[in-house]
Formats: sequence, C-alpha cells, structure tokens
Amino acid sequence: MRKLAFTLALILFCGMQVVFAQKVVTGKVTDSNDGTSIPGVNILVKGTKNVAQTDVKGEFSIRVPDNSKTLLFTFVGYDSQEVAVGAKTVI
Repeated sequence: MRKLAFTLALILFCGMQVVFAQKVVTGKVTDSNDGTSIPGVNILVKGTKNVAQTDVKGEFSIRVPDNSKTLLFTFVGYDSQEVAVGAKTVI
C-alpha cells in the first residue's frame, strides 16, 4: 500500500510539472517607421487561448507554455506579425 501511495504521488507531481511548464515572455511593441510605442496591440500564443495586450507604453507580459513556439501580434491598421519565441524571454 505504501509503494502504491508513493507511486501515485510521484505520478501526480510529475504531471503537475508538465501542466505548469511555462515561462513569462515580456517585450515592447513599437512602430517600425518612427519607433513610437503602440498601445492596445493584441498578443496571442498560437495554439492556445493565452492572450495579452500592450499597455500605454507598448509593453506586454504573457505566459507562454514551453511547447508553444510562436506569438501572433495584431493591431487595427497594421499587418499581423508572427514572432518565434524559442528560448527568448524578452521580445
């Protein structure tokens, strides 16, 4: 019985590590023409429902699961842009 309880606890602990395996990615969105920050840009982690939006300074912070590879940036009047995350934590 004790071995069974230990095994179940170990499986639960390992499963929780996989579920919560994520990092926080931060950054600032600016206009490529004049470098001004852009507030209100939507950022989506492709393949998830994780969404963030830039603040008045154009800065953002979003949780990205370790298995996600791409952020999608969208804003009215601008072309959408996909950015590879990789091992980066600042974009």
